[in-house]
Amino acid sequence: MAEIVYILISSLFGFLIGLVSSLIPGMHINTVSILLLSLQSLLLSFAQPLGIDPLFFPVALSSMIVSAYIASTFSNIIPATFLGAPEEDVALTMLPMHAMLLRGRGYEAIVLSAIGSFGSVVISLSLLLPLKFLLTDPINLYQDLKNIMPWILIAVVAIMVLTEKTKKRMITSAAILLLSGMYGILVLKMHLNPLIDFPSTPLFPALAGLFGFSTLISSLLSKTETRPQHLMEPIFTETEKRSSIISIITGTLSGIFVSVIPGITTAIGTIIALVFRGRTDERQTIITLSSVNTSAAIATIANLFIIQKARSGVAIVVSDLIEPDMWKGILPPCNLVYLLIPIVISASLSLPATCYLGRLAAEKIEKISYQKIIKVSMILILLLVLIFSGTLGLVILLAGASIGLLPIFFGARRSSCMGVLLIPLLLHFLGIY
Repeated sequence: MAEIVYILISSLFGFLIGLVSSLIPGMHINTVSILLLSLQSLLLSFAQPLGIDPLFFPVALSSMIVSAYIASTFSNIIPATFLGAPEEDVALTMLPMHAMLLRGRGYEAIVLSAIGSFGSVVISLSLLLPLKFLLTDPINLYQDLKNIMPWILIAVVAIMVLTEKTKKRMITSAAILLLSGMYGILVLKMHLNPLIDFPSTPLFPALAGLFGFSTLISSLLSKTETRPQHLMEPIFTETEKRSSIISIITGTLSGIFVSVIPGITTAIGTIIALVFRGRTDERQTIITLSSVNTSAAIATIANLFIIQKARSGVAIVVSDLIEPDMWKGILPPCNLVYLLIPIVISASLSLPATCYLGRLAAEKIEKISYQKIIKVSMILILLLVLIFSGTLGLVILLAGASIGLLPIFFGARRSSCMGVLLIPLLLHFLGIY
C-alpha cells in the first residue's frame, strides 16, 4: 500500500515538472530526465525521511520521470504555438497551429491538441496487450517490420513529393527534401560543445532552424501581427466528431509504430500518420499529430518490457533506474504497472492544465505586440541554442533557417524539410550512412 502512495506522490511531482519544463522553449524532456537522474542521490536524501525504501526509490523516480514525459507531450505545444520554438516532437504540428494563431484561434488549436493527446492515451493503453501479442509470441512481428523499413521510408518520401498540387511544387518539394537531407547528413553526427555539462543533440538547433527560426524570420519580414484571440471552446459537428476519432486512431497507431522501429522519431511518425490520414483540415491535422506524440511516449515505455528496447532518451534513463522485466503472459510485470499509473494520472491532469495555460497565453498575447514577441523569441532561441549546443549549434541553426525559408518563399509544403531526418534514416537502413 505504501508503494502505491509513493507512486501517486511521484506522479504528481512529475506532472508539475513536465508541465513547467515543457513551457521553456528548448528544454526537452530528455534533458529533464537526465537532470533528474543526475540528482538521484539528492532526491533520495529528501525521500528517506518520509519513510521510502531506498530499494523502491528508483521505481518511484522512474514514475516521476514517466509522469513528466507524458505531461510534456501535452503542454509542449504551448511554446510551439505562441513562441515558435518547436522540439522535434512538435515540429510539424507547429505549422497548422501557428496558422490558427495568426487568425485568432490559438487557444482553439491548443485545446484540439490536448484532446488529441488525451484520446491517444485512452487508445494506447487499451492496445498494450494486443501490441504485446503482436510484437512477441505468438505473432512475432517485430523482426519482420525491421526488414521492410527502407521500403516504407521510400513510400513516405514518394507520397510527400507526388501529392503536391502542381508539377512545379513537386519539383520544389523534391529539391528541398534532398537539400534538407544533405543538411541532415552533415549535421546529425556533429559533436557539439554546449556551455553547460549536459548531453546535447544537433536535432535541437537543426529543427529549431528549419521550422521555428525560419517561421519567426518570415513573420518578422512580413510584419505579421496576430488578431485578437478568440477564447471559445472548439465546436464539433457529428461529422467532425467521427473524423476526430479517426484522426486519434491514425495518430495513435503511427505513434505506436514509431516506438517499435529503431531510428524512427515522432517527427517521421507524423509524416506517416498524415499519409495514412489523407487530406484533411488543419483541426484534424493538429489532433492527428498530437496523438502521434503522446502515443509514442506511452508505447516507448511499454516496449521496454515488450521487446526490451529503449527507443527514446526517457526510456534509456528509466532502463538505467529499474530492470524492465520481459512481459510474458497476459498480466504485465509489476514495474510496468507502476509506470502505467503515472501515465493515467499525468494525462488526466495535463488535459485541463494545458487548456488552462493555453487560455492564459492567448489572453496575454493580445496585450503584447506580436512583433516584439517574435524578436524576444528569436533572441531566446539563439540563447538556448548557444547554451545547449554551443557556437556550432548557432551555425546549424542559421543554416537550417535558410533552408526552412525556401518552402515559405516557393509555396511548397514545409514538411519537405523533414528530409533532415528521412534521408539519413533511409540511407542508414540501406546500409549507406
